[in-house]
Amino acid sequence: MTEEEIEIVAQEMAKIGGTTWYPGRTNGAVLRVVNERYRDRARVAIAALERLRAGKEALNDTSPPHESTPSADPSLKVGTIVVFRPSGERRAVTCRIEKLEEGRAYLVPCPKPDIGWTSLENLQPLSTHVSLR
Repeated sequence: MTEEEIEIVAQEMAKIGGTTWYPGRTNGAVLRVVNERYRDRARVAIAALERLRAGKEALNDTSPPHESTPSADPSLKVGTIVVFRPSGERRAVTCRIEKLEEGRAYLVPCPKPDIGWTSLENLQPLSTHVSLR
C-alpha cells in the first residue's frame, strides 16, 4: 500500500463522512479536513483488500512446488493438527490436514468446542484479584 493510495481513500472517506446538522448551516458541499482518523481507517481498509487478494491468489496458485524447497516435515500427515497463519494475517487458525498432495496440504479449520454449562468445581480463576462483580 502506498501513501498515495492511503491519501486517496482517506479523501473519499472524508467526503462521505457525516457532519452534524446545526441551525444556520447552509446547504451545499461541506469541506472536510482529511485527518489521521481517515488515514488510519484507509490503511485498515486497504490492508483488508490486500489480504483478500493475497488469499485469492494463494487459492488460485496451482503451480507445482519448487524443486529447490526442502522436503516437508515427515510428521505432517493426514489428520495432523497444525497452526496456520495466512500471509499478511496476525491471527493464526488451528486446522486439521485433510489431504496431502504434491507438497501441499488441504486444511480444514478445527471447530471450536461448545463447552456450555459446567460445574463450578471444575473451574479455577486465573487471578484472585479479578472480580466479576
